[in-house]
Amino acid sequence: MTSAPGLLHRWTVADVMTTRVHVASSSTPFKQLVRLIEENRISALPVVDQAGIPIGVVSEADLLLKERRREIEAQTNLLHPRQHRAERAKAEGTVAADLMTSPPLTVRTGATLVEAAGMMQKRNVRRLVVVDDRGKIAGMVSRSDLLQVFLRTDDEIRDEITEAIIPGLLVDLDRPLDVAVRFNVVTMAGTVSRRTDMEILIRLIREMDGVVEVVNRLSYAWDDGVPVPQASATRPAF
Repeated sequence: MTSAPGLLHRWTVADVMTTRVHVASSSTPFKQLVRLIEENRISALPVVDQAGIPIGVVSEADLLLKERRREIEAQTNLLHPRQHRAERAKAEGTVAADLMTSPPLTVRTGATLVEAAGMMQKRNVRRLVVVDDRGKIAGMVSRSDLLQVFLRTDDEIRDEITEAIIPGLLVDLDRPLDVAVRFNVVTMAGTVSRRTDMEILIRLIREMDGVVEVVNRLSYAWDDGVPVPQASATRPAF
């Protein structure tokens, strides 16, 4: 995990990715690709060059186009001609270079889980190839990998709140705040000095990796969000 501004310890892709990755080269034969996917119970294979840099991904969906080869060859698709040509080329392919989707979607090892999840949702993919600072393959990260952060224990989350976030933000507390965590739902109770302190604290906790929700039962002594009216100057009498 890496430290981030705002007192949070952000999990990164490196914390949850699969590092033992089976890869293919551009010349790996069709049958070998099927064997690698089936024997290792995976749904996709990254394709790398001789330097270990990802150049594509072969998925089960790419390989299954071979089963539909005759159907695809007989079809015409006037609405999506580019997609049809790509599917036909993959259906006729014999090695990874013919079958792979290129370029691959990649994410850096230091990316946050929020960034990786956003990329998956935006591109509607189930997995990303993880690369290091040199652009070489470092692992694979899937949707299920990103969900691992919600397996953090209640005690881990509570300790981070009480030992890092609260002391780093609130240095003038008269009494300790009550922090309860159950099934990764955090309940905060007690009194802070200012309204903005409360709002910032709740926001930081809600943004913590692994927190499902925050129940806010905090109160504040001073509403510093309300502007203080200025006393109007009295004119001297003439």
